[in-house]
Parts: sequence; C-alpha cells; structure tokens
Amino acid sequence: MKKLSTALFLAAIAAFGLQGTAVATEAGSQGASGNVSVKSWPTGCTDGKYSKNLGGYTALGWQATCTKANGGHYKATIICEPFDGGPKFTRDAPVWKTSGKSVVFCPEFSHRVVGGIIEKAS
Repeated sequence: MKKLSTALFLAAIAAFGLQGTAVATEAGSQGASGNVSVKSWPTGCTDGKYSKNLGGYTALGWQATCTKANGGHYKATIICEPFDGGPKFTRDAPVWKTSGKSVVFCPEFSHRVVGGIIEKAS
C-alpha cells in the first residue's frame, strides 16, 4: 500500500509538472566504510502464543519478534472470538516495532483463536 501511494504521488507530481526533491524511499545507502545497507522488510521474524499471569487470571495473547528490522517495522496481530459466540475479530498491537517483542491480547470476554505478524517496509 505504501509503494502504491508513493507511486501515485510521484505520478501526480509528473502530471502537474511540479519539480522538487525526490520523494521515493532509497533502496540503499552507501556508508563511510563503503558497505551498502538495504532498507527493506524485517527478517528473522517469529511469532507465537503468549501468556501472562495477572494474579489469578492468565491473559492469552500473541507475540512477534524480528532479529533485524532492516529499516522496516513489525507488530503482532491476533484473531479473537467472544466467549458467548458472535463474529471473530482482529486486534493488532498498537505500536509498530523495529526491535524487541510486540505483544497483543484479546479483550475481556473473548479468547485467542490464532495470531500472526504484520510487517511493512519503510
């Protein structure tokens, strides 16, 4: 989606004849040591069930981590189902991460069905 919106923005600039600095994201940059660093999708990502004891109650959620962000971001997502039936729904962790653990829980009166990880390139 981000690539599409960038492409549309650049097309609009070209169509209206506007000139300015480049808006597209870099594919990589050359550092002082001559190494090229690629800014792309996170790598080394894993996700799975997560439980937290809250004093007599165990909250069941989902966790996601990546070993390298590579300029991208990630967060955990979970599909929940109400205890009394009703449609399943999705919740995403509120913050995009570049390092560390991303965790999300189902709200009260619902339970974890399955979860996953959402990634985006910068």
